[in-house]
Amino acid sequence: MSVWAEFNPLKSCVVGTIPNPEDIIPHTKLTNRYSKYFTEIVRRSQQELDNLEKVLQGFGVKTFRSRQTYDVFNGQTITTPPLAIRDIFSIYGDNLFKGNFAFDWNKDVPASCDHALDTFNIEQIYSLPHKDSFYTGDFTSFDPETCLDRPLFHPSIALRIGNDIILSKQYGKEGNQSGRDAYVDWIKSVNPKAKFHMVETMSHIDSQIFLIRPGLLLTCLDTSKLPPFFDKWEKIHVAPIEQQLKHKKNEYRHKKFHPVLAQWFYNFLETCTEETYFNLNSLSVSEDTVLFTGNHDQLFKQLERKGINCVPISMKATTFWDTGVHCATNEIERVGDLENYA
Repeated sequence: MSVWAEFNPLKSCVVGTIPNPEDIIPHTKLTNRYSKYFTEIVRRSQQELDNLEKVLQGFGVKTFRSRQTYDVFNGQTITTPPLAIRDIFSIYGDNLFKGNFAFDWNKDVPASCDHALDTFNIEQIYSLPHKDSFYTGDFTSFDPETCLDRPLFHPSIALRIGNDIILSKQYGKEGNQSGRDAYVDWIKSVNPKAKFHMVETMSHIDSQIFLIRPGLLLTCLDTSKLPPFFDKWEKIHVAPIEQQLKHKKNEYRHKKFHPVLAQWFYNFLETCTEETYFNLNSLSVSEDTVLFTGNHDQLFKQLERKGINCVPISMKATTFWDTGVHCATNEIERVGDLENYA
């Protein structure tokens, strides 16, 4: 097993899961028609994730599914399902970095892929310590630098490109400096020649930069925000997801189970059936095949002229959980050697 670059041929990966709606609804204020709305959103999300797994298997990728081995309700709030598993772990070479989460309602998510990882011969495992310290205050007031007396880091703040690692300059609510330092030290322990490059942006980088193959990337960021490492790469710019109305509704992701949001999103699914939903949160199967979150006809035609097979994956319902193809998957094996791609 090994993973050196995000675009090397994919051999095996984990796909995320979400619990059944009947396990969630009793712990919410979702009743009557709102319960039906939410049930339909979850059922369609589950179907989309099952389809994503089948598509990957069709390309010869071995798949695993994450498991929710912890309670849906922790006595105070609904816990986070093991869906956005990109945030849990990262493999670089034959080594594993396990991140940690900040809140009491998502603290158990990092264990949801252990059953899959345990089947591989991992050379070295580093688990970012959490010291049994988790934030229980208001989500909107959370500052990981001041509210947590321990490291925090989601691996999706970084991109692996062989000897070069791309990092968001700011971490949002998903990391702090001590967590970032631990991640950098881990990378250096695997590859002392690794170089680090900062992007002038915040938080998870996979919704802002997507690496198609060496020398070609998609981004919603202005070129001035990219590090010099990408100077010679061809850049295709797409609109940022923040411009989409549905994304603005999802800013309230910590209040997902409010009846009004359930009704709004159900209406989005039912009445906007012709509306395309696209974002950069997509997955490379190989340097010439990409699974994209949604459709983008103009972009796909442009990429197909460059020899890229663009495979649209319906994630319309799953975006209720702020998740695209890249977030809902995490690679365990890619075929390729450690190289320079500058």
